[in-house]
Amino acid sequence: MVSCVVIRCRNCSGKISKNKDGITFHRFPRDKVRKRKWEIAVNREAGWSSSTSSTVCSEHFITKDFYLTESGLRKLSQDAVPSINISACQDYEPTICNSETVVINSNDSEEVLQLKCKVRRLEELAEFRKRKLNHMVRGKKRLKKKYAQMKYLLKHLIRNDQYKEQLSDSHT
Repeated sequence: MVSCVVIRCRNCSGKISKNKDGITFHRFPRDKVRKRKWEIAVNREAGWSSSTSSTVCSEHFITKDFYLTESGLRKLSQDAVPSINISACQDYEPTICNSETVVINSNDSEEVLQLKCKVRRLEELAEFRKRKLNHMVRGKKRLKKKYAQMKYLLKHLIRNDQYKEQLSDSHT
């Protein structure tokens, strides 16, 4: 079973289907210079180095890092370096795995193609941010409810403590 070496990534070949999810795994380059770039890019702890079986999943490469072969296979370009969704500090970016294909007409210019891709990427980013905002709103509601419960418990404990003090004062 192959798994991605990026720290917070949970993709592994045992639970991911290339056909269903579109996620592929890519071994570290053999060229020492490119391999070192990948090792730095995946942001692992100091002293970590990749093995011959270390892989990075397609979730960490930008769309431009891939090309289609004549037979329709998606391949990683030679100069590709993992750069997105590496750490929690980065904003999430949609990847080639979860992006819909852009409709290309034969009379579209290069500029139009780039704009179509950019629009698609921004739509995906907006959708992700909308989901994230909804998640945060639900979290806020849960926290408000917990806050109200804690406030109620605190009042109850204070009353109980005052009651005990009154009882002990009356007995003395």
